[in-house]
Amino acid sequence: MMEYQINMNEPAGVLPGACKRLGEAAFVAMAAFPVDPDQYRVVFARPGLLENADGKALSADETKEFVEKHLLLTFDQSLSIPGAKPVTVYADRQADPMNMSLNGNLGSGRAAYYGECFNLKGLGKTVLAISKDRNHSNGNLDLVSALWEAICSNVLHTNLRTGTSPVVAVINPVNDVEVPWREGRYPGGIIVRIDKGGELDRPTHLFQKNEAVKADQLRQIARNLGRQDAEKFIERILHGCWSAGNISIDGHMIDYDTVFAVRGRAPQWSYRPNWLSNFFGLEGPGQKKLLKAMVNHAINAEHLSYRDVCRQFDDARRKQLEQRFLDLSGIGADAGYDALPVSANDYSEIVTAFERLSMMMYPNFKATAPWEPENSSISLYDFSRFMRLFPILRSSGEIEPQIALSLLRNPHGRMIESTVSGMPESIVHALNRHYVVASDQHIQALDNEALQFISEYDRRLASWKQAHPEDWGKLVQRAYIVNEERSYMNCRPGNDFLVALTQHLAAEKVSNAEFSQLIELIIEACDRIPQPDPQGRCQADLRLFLNGFTSNLIAENGFFQPRLTILTSSLAPFNIDDLTSSRWEIEIEGVKNACSVEPDHQRLHIIGPKLPLAKLAESNVPESFRYFNQRSPFNLIPIERNDRSPVIG
Repeated sequence: MMEYQINMNEPAGVLPGACKRLGEAAFVAMAAFPVDPDQYRVVFARPGLLENADGKALSADETKEFVEKHLLLTFDQSLSIPGAKPVTVYADRQADPMNMSLNGNLGSGRAAYYGECFNLKGLGKTVLAISKDRNHSNGNLDLVSALWEAICSNVLHTNLRTGTSPVVAVINPVNDVEVPWREGRYPGGIIVRIDKGGELDRPTHLFQKNEAVKADQLRQIARNLGRQDAEKFIERILHGCWSAGNISIDGHMIDYDTVFAVRGRAPQWSYRPNWLSNFFGLEGPGQKKLLKAMVNHAINAEHLSYRDVCRQFDDARRKQLEQRFLDLSGIGADAGYDALPVSANDYSEIVTAFERLSMMMYPNFKATAPWEPENSSISLYDFSRFMRLFPILRSSGEIEPQIALSLLRNPHGRMIESTVSGMPESIVHALNRHYVVASDQHIQALDNEALQFISEYDRRLASWKQAHPEDWGKLVQRAYIVNEERSYMNCRPGNDFLVALTQHLAAEKVSNAEFSQLIELIIEACDRIPQPDPQGRCQADLRLFLNGFTSNLIAENGFFQPRLTILTSSLAPFNIDDLTSSRWEIEIEGVKNACSVEPDHQRLHIIGPKLPLAKLAESNVPESFRYFNQRSPFNLIPIERNDRSPVIG
């Protein structure tokens, strides 16, 4: 994240970089008006994305101050600070020959560029919002959607190697707004995105400019889309509704209304089940339709063929998939193919088996929607669980094939048949033909394939361990981190958790600063890039509460330590020095063990004893431990919705 820092200067009067790249003719200048912080409050500020003139990264508080000083803007002059001069922002024109992304508008209907690198979404209705569909032309963004975009974009900015446009701040206007999916008015939101070098440059911009695009650039766009498609499969990210307007020409994801982390890798959808290319793992054909629209358009002046761009897409996707599979194994993509003592063809076959078996599913079509309670049961196999825990068990010696197969089989999987409204028979037929398990005999045949995969995978890991014995502990640690579920980006409980947080904010149970810190913790909990502490330990299994979180510290030596982290802002009634020096204990299997205490900035860490990693592989869900201070239980405060029963993910 630190590599992405933006040196901050006064944004007013600075022509956006997007205008320089795409040409000023692609934009409409509009007047925006500064708003008093009493009318617009900054509820989330991301540290580390901006830097001052000396090159020092801004803290969350410093980022918040910058946003309050420069980026609280509105199109509604009645909300402006009396006497304040308007500033110029730029709404981008777009065109979509596929008629999928603009809904009758002429470009961005609620977003505008300001300064060198900022893009404000939810700013209000732009002059390009001419659609008669009010849901797509009212200029509004609700707060929960704004926060969801901030979480997803900041996690995926680093976790997807193709990147995103990170969100540096979320603003909550005092006036509530209408939302398209429910009657009434709800808290509004504005996000401040960073567009440093084309993260928001879309195919719709190229269509609107209608200028010749060189064949080499079209090939590069195809490769970028192919790489992004592979990244989503590896990281289990569903875009849900592809179009020419929600992906950049460099392969960045844009807009997150339908984006979720999925459980398993079976086909799942989040917008509409009427297009196969809306399903996880099958979005690639949708990207190829976009490429077809580009080569059939006048911008393809050199007459590049559709077959050529498809080949570029497929080759790039395959190469990225094979490279990133090394990350899932714990070896690390940076090591390269030479790290595995295996021929290129044999390695490719392992990855092919992984991709094919990952997508096998039970015929519970209703559960293909990620918000359904039975969604976790849809996949036949859970490769994330397998690749997370297999190296731990392998550390103790060879694993019986049937034990390894039981580790690969989805423990929540069930043979249930169901239908879903709105799913055409053609989609059902396609899923049945390629991915649905139809009988016990079919499952047995797939299990035989899975056993073959396990055998080959085990053989390669064993050979790698023999060649790199000093790095085996790091492989085990990395595999455990990168394959963890992103529970707070799953539709449930992720959305419920976020709604609950906003309810706590509205009820003033948390301050703005505490709320921003908790949003930052959600991002931290979903980050799957290992971040070793000074002792080489990586945190995993974060479970968030209103006053802190629990986690496990995973070491390279085959051990882990359970940890309780208390947010110091929640300790106002207590003396922090007394808590730091007092007696803390953790109860493990009925026995209380002494803990160490490590104060940190805004946090107090209570760390338990070292335990063997094999303990984490014994159960599907990491164990919750009880903590005691001065022999009294320390209680963490759950974050639950006040309008719905809690959902356990």
